[in-house]
Amino acid sequence: MNTETWHISLKDDSIVIREALKTMESWKLYQEDVPFIIRFFEHPDYMILPGAVTLDNHDIIHILLSRGALPKDEAFVIGFTMGTTRQVNCIDRGIFKFATRFLYPDGYRFGPDEHKVFDIGLQAATAMKKCPDLSMLDLSMYIDYTVKEARKSLNIDCTELTKRYALEKALFTSVECQRLL
Repeated sequence: MNTETWHISLKDDSIVIREALKTMESWKLYQEDVPFIIRFFEHPDYMILPGAVTLDNHDIIHILLSRGALPKDEAFVIGFTMGTTRQVNCIDRGIFKFATRFLYPDGYRFGPDEHKVFDIGLQAATAMKKCPDLSMLDLSMYIDYTVKEARKSLNIDCTELTKRYALEKALFTSVECQRLL
């Protein structure tokens, strides 16, 4: 598998997170592989924006949300993670959108479609009022949980995800949006 095809289905919730992470090993990035400008905005060492998480936590969030590794998947995961903080304001959104559109290197940039998916992720997290701030947790504690068990523990509502993914599927023809449901 590679970044183009990797995806854990929303319905495949019996997989253990440790096993799901192993499916990423052949292509996943390590912290030193991530360009500095991205680490600057998204890593907790810098705390520029709410919702900054380590790359290990970020990978686990991909699995919990059943998102692949394509641009709109990344946008949703980041939006959702930021949304769980309940601290994102219009300035934070503007800074993030500016950075991802104009400062991030090619291959990492987001356009208007990815920004819309980012907003959908932010809204999904906001709707899940009982979901904790994922940026404040060490998600490695869930590594031996099934995806279903971890979602339940973290109050990640699959019904809400399904609703948001249906919206994405209707809005965008990209592979990452069409495979969501």
